[in-house]
Amino acid sequence: MIEVQELTFKYKNAKKNALQDITLKVDDGDFIGIIGESGAGKTTFCSILNGLIPHHYEGDFYGSVKIDGVDTFDTKPDKLALKVGSVFQDIESQIISQFVEEEILFGLENFGVPADQIEQRIVSALDALGIGELRHREISSLSGGQKQKVVIAAILALEPDILVLDEPTGELDPASSFQIFTLLKKLNEEKGITIIIAEQKIMLLCEFAKKLLVLEEGKMVHLGEIRSTLTHQREMEEAGINCPRVVTLTTEMKKQELIPDGVLQPNSTCVNAKEAAELIQKCINNIPSKESKTEANLSQNDNDKKDDGNTGNNENAVIEFKNICFAYNEASFVKDINLTVQKGDFISLIGSNGAGKTTFSKLCNGLIKPDSGDVFVLGKNTKKEKVSNLAKHIGFLFQNPDRQICCDTVKKEITFSLKNNGVPAKETEERVNKIISDFGFSPDAEPFNLSRGQRQHLCLAGLIALNPEILVLDEPTTGLDYRECMYVMQRIKELNEQGTTVIMVCHDMEVVLDFAKRVAVMDRGQILAVDETRKIFANKELMNKAHILPPQIAETAMLLGNDFSGVFTTEEMITRIKEIKSERK
Repeated sequence: MIEVQELTFKYKNAKKNALQDITLKVDDGDFIGIIGESGAGKTTFCSILNGLIPHHYEGDFYGSVKIDGVDTFDTKPDKLALKVGSVFQDIESQIISQFVEEEILFGLENFGVPADQIEQRIVSALDALGIGELRHREISSLSGGQKQKVVIAAILALEPDILVLDEPTGELDPASSFQIFTLLKKLNEEKGITIIIAEQKIMLLCEFAKKLLVLEEGKMVHLGEIRSTLTHQREMEEAGINCPRVVTLTTEMKKQELIPDGVLQPNSTCVNAKEAAELIQKCINNIPSKESKTEANLSQNDNDKKDDGNTGNNENAVIEFKNICFAYNEASFVKDINLTVQKGDFISLIGSNGAGKTTFSKLCNGLIKPDSGDVFVLGKNTKKEKVSNLAKHIGFLFQNPDRQICCDTVKKEITFSLKNNGVPAKETEERVNKIISDFGFSPDAEPFNLSRGQRQHLCLAGLIALNPEILVLDEPTTGLDYRECMYVMQRIKELNEQGTTVIMVCHDMEVVLDFAKRVAVMDRGQILAVDETRKIFANKELMNKAHILPPQIAETAMLLGNDFSGVFTTEEMITRIKEIKSERK
């Protein structure tokens, strides 16, 4: 279906090749995941498969790319579009209509799909994504994740032979991401659609893709079956790829000789929590599953606790939500929000797309005002304060860094917010120079020539320079590779340890587990529970109710039952396995 021969490409005016010496074949019906650090060439490779390179992006193109025998160099993207459906990384750039139905209809009409097929295709595409209720909604009213689903539905309606997707779940919650991959697997198996997907969420690739293509600095360093590729964990980590935690667990169990001979196939590994739990069961002589203590229903006391979310003396409160209600429309709202955030807290908001997390974060700094109830920031009611005044105390990192950048150099961008907040010129210069040095930026670099991860770093750098008392982060790790993610989170952790209060919206449950002190679970505009991070992730019923997939090791522990309650990390799991094996001797 796809044949790439000695492909090398360098963008116009670039100093080095974006891709170099790529040769591979993709069979009809393959499902290939592409993984690699930011700048490894994932997006470039996707743009070559759909013909955007070399017809839209100029540069030096060597080698050949054939799609079902058709050379992309001689065929323009519009001719390839019915054969190769594309979902881009920047969803906003792919949306052209005002309403959801119009967005799906646009492609169908432009490609001349017969009128008697259109209704069925619209309904089928919406139902496949589980967004039938959004059909008549304005796209501007949707969450980022909902927009992503609409774009995928519009492409699916065209029924292409090949789907090329560039991080299609970047803004989706874990449950929705799993749903998208389940759908892609179904399309692959039942309709024979060839799937090529670039994705940072390696756990999903490992569970659903048939093969994994690993890119490093534009070069193909590995292409093979998923399980065999994952056994090269050290090489993948050197390429900046963080293997799923059950893979790390399996590797560690092998090293410590906890897996008896014959239990695990050679050159194989677990790829999900279910497989890890089954492996551990076998290794400890099939200890019977027991109902976990953590699965008990939320008591009335739990409900009382979750409603106020207070942990300590309100004299130390930096943000207070009191009976907050706010609605964009009938389908997008938050209601009855009561939550107190204490000085020095690090609280993460989790929940499915459209749960109200971004709305909550915008209420924190007065970007939107509540319809009823009051939000107090450092004792000041946001209804009575200008956003500019609140901004002196609250740093806000948007989900999309491009909405936050307004200057033409890195130095000007970081200087901009300091000037606006009245920091003296000499102090501004000192702060800017220090933050540029800390982050390793080139001061004269143009922000929009930086990678998505670097632009995210730039926005964070601007906030750190302000040294805010409160930091509100809306999906700070979206679109970042593992190294970029860890760098950003370590900087945020350092700020928190120095006294900055952090409120973080996040879909990456592993990041939440590693960094957040407390978690607030949201669903359909309401807060279901607020508690310590581990207590939240140990509550299976709560996870199911909020449509959240817990971190992998926590999920593995849930499946293993009561004997493994309280286990959240690889180290803890190894220790518990040894304890149980010792007890059984």
